[in-house]
Amino acid sequence: MLLTELLAIPGLGLTPLLPSGTRERRVTGVCTTDLPDPGRYLDGGELVLTSTTWYREPRDADVFVAALASAGACALVAGSAALGDLPDALTDACDRHGLPLLTVGDDVSYAALTETVLAALAGPVGRSPGAGLHRGLVASMASGAGAGGLVEVLARSTGLHCQALSAVGRPVAGAVPEVSTHHLRRCLRTAFAGGAFPSVQPLPGGGRITFLPIQSPVAHRPPAGYLAASGDHRDWAPGVADAAAEVCALLALDGVGRQERRRIEERLLRESVDLLREGHAEAAAGRLRSVGLDPDLPLAVGYVTTTGRPYGPELAAVVLEDVHDQIPGCSAPFATTGGHLMFVPADGAARADGTGTGTGGGTGGRTGGAVGTGDGAGGGAGGGTGGGLSGLLEEAARRLEPFLAHGWAAIGVSGPTAGAAGLRRALDEALHAQQVARLAPGTVRVAGTEAFSSHLMLLAAVPDDVRQMYRDRLIGVLERYDAEHRSDLVGTLRTFLDASGSWQRCADLLHVHVNTLRYRLKRVEQLTGHSLATLHDRVDFCLALGIG
Repeated sequence: MLLTELLAIPGLGLTPLLPSGTRERRVTGVCTTDLPDPGRYLDGGELVLTSTTWYREPRDADVFVAALASAGACALVAGSAALGDLPDALTDACDRHGLPLLTVGDDVSYAALTETVLAALAGPVGRSPGAGLHRGLVASMASGAGAGGLVEVLARSTGLHCQALSAVGRPVAGAVPEVSTHHLRRCLRTAFAGGAFPSVQPLPGGGRITFLPIQSPVAHRPPAGYLAASGDHRDWAPGVADAAAEVCALLALDGVGRQERRRIEERLLRESVDLLREGHAEAAAGRLRSVGLDPDLPLAVGYVTTTGRPYGPELAAVVLEDVHDQIPGCSAPFATTGGHLMFVPADGAARADGTGTGTGGGTGGRTGGAVGTGDGAGGGAGGGTGGGLSGLLEEAARRLEPFLAHGWAAIGVSGPTAGAAGLRRALDEALHAQQVARLAPGTVRVAGTEAFSSHLMLLAAVPDDVRQMYRDRLIGVLERYDAEHRSDLVGTLRTFLDASGSWQRCADLLHVHVNTLRYRLKRVEQLTGHSLATLHDRVDFCLALGIG
């Protein structure tokens, strides 16, 4: 291929700075190098890509360009990201040696450029699409470009619109232009509910989107992320599906490396928690500092427990991981007794305040004053969650709600505090708040420090079997009656108590006559042996209804 033909490819982004002599030059390959004298690695005809990190003084430019010219390189593509501007000495050297000099925008990765050039050289009947693509993907991975680089290489090489998503479906890199963020989230939620990947989902107005899984490096957890791509993977051109699967495999491999590095951090964090609870403040502070946390600055604690199929308690780590990626300076999420927790810098949590947004389709409850009441608010379409750390954790859990089948997520958040004694208190606060949250109804349950002034705090301290015995005696008997007679005594009782015992207001809310209401509540009293006329018995009912 002639260099002039390469320059004519739309979207390649190559700009000639010294175009003289480009007309008859033929490109035979691509080489990326930052060696000061790369001549011995060239065969001739290469388009040489360099970031100019080898440049220290004008003489360096002459040595580098002379080596390229002697080896018969076709042209030089120099990036300016490392130096800010290309040095004049480089332009002069290229001019002296008759080597065409090109530049490319900082937004174009060399990996993507390499793959595009290789695909152009292959021609319509050359190598299969995956042959040169593999080299481009590996080069992108080696350069540290991450998900963004891999998605860019895949999109440029195959024309496939694709986007990397986090484990909860948050956009990471790339885009699928024909799908809105709202519809992408809804389609992924449906894929979660289906539980099988790859998953092909229909789009409103026609078309389909494919979700490919990125394997988690930790056993018994859902995929660490997803690659969303336009169309049905079964209809893609030959080699495209394999290329997309390779991108997922490389992203999974990157996750394995990160997880290995985290193992030491998680061990130190668990040790710091044990030391805090044992009163060894100095030793705990040392371990926290070794993982980048300053115990003298205010830290909050997020504590999450999850149940249900198919991932059980491991889903809690995924919830925390999502927030970890949004708030700088957090510790790694780590397992502890009964759940997973994470230390969060107070200033980071404050910056997150108000950023939580509802994801729709969920049911959940909040407990305690400022964090709401257990009526499922915030779970409807477009409904907002609470702000700050608790809001981000709740949003992440709601995104994963299809994985909480027959289970729940209980989230406890402490107040920010500093110092070893304060951190020990924060750990206790988060644990107790999580225990309070477990009592709320719904799938996603959240509680903060405001819950400590609620009667649910007292209930949380009662053993589970005693709580259930208490609830069954007052509410269980009504639920069994409702199931047998298709009535709603539990709902009537809850509405009556929410109406502060006002007969008329309760009847209006239920759209029934007051006499009908009196009949229903009389049946409640007969079945339970408690009288709604006394404050003490009403309190008993309130407590029993508070046990989810």
